[in-house]
Amino acid sequence: MKFWARRTSWLICGLLAAAVFPPQSSASGGGAPRTQASDIDQKHLLTFVGAPLPGHATAQGAPAFYGPDKLYQFMDGGADVYLLYDLHVLLHQDFKSGQAELGVDIFDMGSAEDAFGIYAAERSPSYHFLDIGIEAYRSEGILNFLQDRYYVKLSGSGPGANELLQQFARVLSQRIAGTRSWPPLLKKIPQEHRVKYSEQFTRKDPLGHSFLSPAYIVSYKQGAADSKLLISVAKDPAEAKIRLEALAKYFRGSGKCEAAPDLGNGAIRASNTFEGRVIAVAQGRYLIVVVNPAANSPALLKQTAQNLK
Repeated sequence: MKFWARRTSWLICGLLAAAVFPPQSSASGGGAPRTQASDIDQKHLLTFVGAPLPGHATAQGAPAFYGPDKLYQFMDGGADVYLLYDLHVLLHQDFKSGQAELGVDIFDMGSAEDAFGIYAAERSPSYHFLDIGIEAYRSEGILNFLQDRYYVKLSGSGPGANELLQQFARVLSQRIAGTRSWPPLLKKIPQEHRVKYSEQFTRKDPLGHSFLSPAYIVSYKQGAADSKLLISVAKDPAEAKIRLEALAKYFRGSGKCEAAPDLGNGAIRASNTFEGRVIAVAQGRYLIVVVNPAANSPALLKQTAQNLK
């Protein structure tokens, strides 16, 4: 029995919510699919779900593994987003404890950054958050958490299932070990006015532009004003400047764009009738953009640039 929570529509809507700009043509994100996970990878995942387990839970049937080429068999239409973040392999295993039935899905995303990306894409600020792994959230019948390069999704039904989910999560977290830290870049982003649980990492078309990939996006709120801080991660300072010029060219063609030396060397202010206003500057290998800037956004842009030096 598969317990994967089918929130595909919500997840896709959550990713598209950041798409303030109209999509530009681009190659499919994530690069070439990874090869099938090795036997060593699969055996390592099995060590996380081996006996003993809380509630004397016993496995129901054989474990199932899904690589990038097989994920559609398990997730129907929900596989695309996981492949976008370069899924390495998924382990699915069902368990039973008394009358409670549980499903465990462990997504090995290959890197901590991609694990954060898919985790953040699926979480909602309305969930109840727990101190498990780097972060965990739960709702009725589900408990999901992020740790190291893994995104773990637990689901259950039947008497006692909700209590058992948290026990399972803590055991799995202990066995996974590894890093329990947020991506380092997030620690350098200003905290004031930041919307909690809004941080995201996207590999494809941030704000609708392929030339901004990949990027971190964080929401800020000051009074009634909602802004988005985007940090586009380039390979080097030269590429960051190329990305800034590409953004300026887009706005010169669709609206207006002007130099903004008060915001930093090479900074711009731009706007059009479709997307509204942005301010942007390149700092090192990063392009920093604030969409729908509020009164404090110039300070946010400058402080972010200073922190990323």
